[in-house]
Amino acid sequence: IVREMSERRSAESPAHRRPIEDDALGSIVQRLVTPATSPEAYTTLDLSRSGIRSLAGLAQITSRLEAICLAGNKLQGLHGLPPGLVSLRAPSNWIRFSAADPVRFSFARELPHLEEIDLSANEISDIAVFSGLRHLRTLELTRNRIYSLSGLRGCRRLAYLGLRDNIVTDFDLDAAEAPMLATLDVFNNRLRVVPASIADFTYLAKANFVKNDLEKVEVHGSPAESLRELRLSENPLLVRKSGGVIDMTLWKTKFPGLKTLYLDICNIRQLAQSTGEGVWPSVFNLSLRGNALQPSLALDFSCLSHLKNLYAPDTQMVLPRVLPPLNNLLQLVLCNAGLTQLPSNMGAALPQLRLLDISNNLELVDLTPVLQLSSSLEVLKCRAIGLGLFSTTQHDTGNLTPVTPAIAKWTSDGVETFPDQDSANGPQHAEECAVLRRMAGLRRLKRLDFRFNRCTIELYAPPPATMAASALDSVLSPQIPSTSVMGDSGLPNVSPISGVGASAGRFDEESWIRQDQAHLASLKLTRQTRLIQRRENYWNLAAALFPRLEELDGIKAGRH
Repeated sequence: IVREMSERRSAESPAHRRPIEDDALGSIVQRLVTPATSPEAYTTLDLSRSGIRSLAGLAQITSRLEAICLAGNKLQGLHGLPPGLVSLRAPSNWIRFSAADPVRFSFARELPHLEEIDLSANEISDIAVFSGLRHLRTLELTRNRIYSLSGLRGCRRLAYLGLRDNIVTDFDLDAAEAPMLATLDVFNNRLRVVPASIADFTYLAKANFVKNDLEKVEVHGSPAESLRELRLSENPLLVRKSGGVIDMTLWKTKFPGLKTLYLDICNIRQLAQSTGEGVWPSVFNLSLRGNALQPSLALDFSCLSHLKNLYAPDTQMVLPRVLPPLNNLLQLVLCNAGLTQLPSNMGAALPQLRLLDISNNLELVDLTPVLQLSSSLEVLKCRAIGLGLFSTTQHDTGNLTPVTPAIAKWTSDGVETFPDQDSANGPQHAEECAVLRRMAGLRRLKRLDFRFNRCTIELYAPPPATMAASALDSVLSPQIPSTSVMGDSGLPNVSPISGVGASAGRFDEESWIRQDQAHLASLKLTRQTRLIQRRENYWNLAAALFPRLEELDGIKAGRH
């Protein structure tokens, strides 16, 4: 596809055809030359997946070219590109630059005006070839063979450096050579230390060190005042030397402006302050997915009183009976956290909470503290907890008190009997409606999810057998809670509810909805009128109790 960014030359202009060595490129350019136009007029070319092996002669034909895309070809070098290029995208080729090359390619010499380079998925091992590019702002080198950054020099306007899936072992980039660096992505490399010198990059706002071999974050030296987002997830050795403890006193001194911190799967056992009392006022978003199992994670909430989002599924945690004030907290996700009770002062401690996800806590029975959130809560997810073990005889009380459900009765002769058809519509089968009535004070609810509990397990299809993990980048991004993309975590291996397996917390919602539609159709086909009526009554009651409800149990209100 060729896109003309400047005015076409007049039809009377002669078309000059020049020989080009590569057959693929030659045939493409030959087709571009028409009586009405010439490649010399083009400023942008997209030659993706064209089988091109060489660019020799291209500069002679497209002298005005500013941007070119050469993705998915068979290039081994970049000789022949016009020197006026501003943007170069050539991912998924065979391009290689090595320090051992007899004639080293130099971007500063061949293409000095480049501002954007994307050479992902190539075979580049020498980052020094990009030195001296004074206008370069974006350098994307994902999936190459970069092992050192010390050779990169003279890129004083570089703002983004992408090095995912390389083999970098030491962060040895000199801050003086890239003083404007704002975003650093070294996901899946071999770094062992986040050096104290990261503070020398005075414009660095985002740093991604996920999935390295980190053993230490150096928190001494000058503070990294510009850093706003730090991702350290999937580094299980990160706090081994400190016994699984993160000293927030030192961290808040090193990163005084940090707003978002990812510490998923780092074997953290405690986040606490070593000396004195204080608040880490800048931290708004904290992710602690998949950390301490035994003993439970100890978290000093008093130091994090400015939190807006706390995401900690698959992390065993014991909440204090009385929470310190978290007046700014908007989203709280504690799936599969081993919770047995909720703080008694949730309303006073969490006055702004809009999303609460406490799914997959099988021993959590009492939801009375949730009723205190009536002024703010918009999303409540309670999949696969202890719901359904409540008394349904006292509809006028707000307490959700656990009782032992009677499944069958025994006569004096020892013969098992079951309720007749008329009693099947009795209180034990209206349990799901009783739970809704007790939550009626939450009038602001937009999304409510009670699936896979004892009281609702018969109403819907079971979770699908094939589970798909939820996306986790951007789950802490500011958003309206009713459209939150915060993921759910997996269920424990043992579940007292038939059909809810170890991974029921993570599944494809659309797949489950299709399965549930088929389940409902089968109920109608087999004339399970009592069960269909229970489901209809449950939905009608939810619509009556929660006027803002947009989604119930994963199903949009308009679909039911």
